[in-house]
Amino acid sequence: MKSATALLLILCLSGALVQAEMASQSDISAELGALRASVEELRLMENRLAASESNVQAQENTVKELRAELDVTKTELLHYKEQAEKMEKKLDGSKVAFSVALTEAVGPFRVETTIIYPNIITNIGNAYNAHTGFFTAPISGVYFFRFNVMDSWKDSAMGAALYKNNQRVLLNNAWNHWEDNEHVSNGVVLELSQGDVVHMRLPAWYSVTDFGEHHFNIFSGFLLFPM
Repeated sequence: MKSATALLLILCLSGALVQAEMASQSDISAELGALRASVEELRLMENRLAASESNVQAQENTVKELRAELDVTKTELLHYKEQAEKMEKKLDGSKVAFSVALTEAVGPFRVETTIIYPNIITNIGNAYNAHTGFFTAPISGVYFFRFNVMDSWKDSAMGAALYKNNQRVLLNNAWNHWEDNEHVSNGVVLELSQGDVVHMRLPAWYSVTDFGEHHFNIFSGFLLFPM
């Protein structure tokens, strides 16, 4: 009887151990499943984090590119502004035109002499100096000049020469055979650099004549276009 009871007890204990072991294995399986789920979730989170970091890097690169483009644009705008200011100054300096006249007889002299036209009819840009007789180019460009001279002395040489700096460009003259008004005139297009000087000279022993406001002797010029 005792043996049967002991056997029964052993069988019960064995069943309980088996059940406990099965329960433990079930718990372990559940824990492993939960762990696998957590690992998968972590992997997904790592992937999302990597994707986010990649997007952030791409955005940072885009910001750098935009900043570089902005710097280039600022540089270009500054260049255009400087060019516009230079063009504005050039346009302001392009308003150049003058006409001046004699008011009395000049010459003859023993040496070639600069003709100073004291009567300023027009002097836009103030490039002509009535004290020296010189026109000074305010900007580089192509200019047109014209002059007319007159003399009324019989048996005398008359005329004038146009000079660029110290170089004679042209000379117009005539001999007055009669006691009458003798005229000569001419015109020329000159390319001038800023600061170049143009003026008229009376050759030695030549003379020109004017009376008050008749303006027989005129010296004129104006800028055709800047360069």
